[in-house]
Amino acid sequence: MRVWLDGETLDADEARIDPADRGFLLGDGAFETMRFANGRVRRWKAHASRLAAALDTLGIAAPDWRALREACHALPAENALTDAVVRLTVSRGAHGRGFDAPQDRPGTVLITASERPEPPATVRLASVDAPRREPTSLATRFKPIGYGDALHARRLARAQGADMALMRAGDGRPSCADCANIVWIAGRRFNAPGPEAGALAGTTRAALLGPIREQSLLQDGDLALEHAEAAFVCNAVMGVVAVSEIDGRRLNAEDGTVARLKRAEEEAL
Repeated sequence: MRVWLDGETLDADEARIDPADRGFLLGDGAFETMRFANGRVRRWKAHASRLAAALDTLGIAAPDWRALREACHALPAENALTDAVVRLTVSRGAHGRGFDAPQDRPGTVLITASERPEPPATVRLASVDAPRREPTSLATRFKPIGYGDALHARRLARAQGADMALMRAGDGRPSCADCANIVWIAGRRFNAPGPEAGALAGTTRAALLGPIREQSLLQDGDLALEHAEAAFVCNAVMGVVAVSEIDGRRLNAEDGTVARLKRAEEEAL
């Protein structure tokens, strides 16, 4: 596999990250995961904008965005991929140990490209009590390198025989799936928890909710998940995937509205 590391494309087994890199030691950094298809990275502007805001928040110097865009578009071909998952990671780099670190220094930038896995036809969700999502968390604004909470939630869900975890906010309301946004339908209305419920407002979620909001079908406030007739999870890699079960309760995984949104998301390629 070929990777792009700090301006150089090289074989993965030749790539070296400094052992003192704060991204490895402390999770000090952020990343974006994007889909490459039909010769382009989907929703590049949205992903780059979110990562730029993350680096500004963290105090990591902005990279050369033009060079990163070119690398993200070229790397799949370097790996003979036409439908790929491109991950762009920026850590603070090896700038001292402990909590205090110099601000606005260039970080370590790594880009990888791997074959996109076939999305599942449906997913089963299981609620996990902990960890909880909080509206004040940085994870509602961007993707921090440290994903320990989501990984632990997935392990707990797997132990219950589910595919993904349904994570909840501190007040108990549904927030998101462990690696995706969740949207559910009740009475022909949509509920799509976002940052106010501790969920990251994903790029795919934003693209889908635009037309829903224009049709005034987006609910302001909570429609109880217990009343959901259908639901789906969505992210940049999977697109839209219907939810077949939440905590053992069956949902309509063949709902026509969900199917139309899935097709629309795919046709946006």
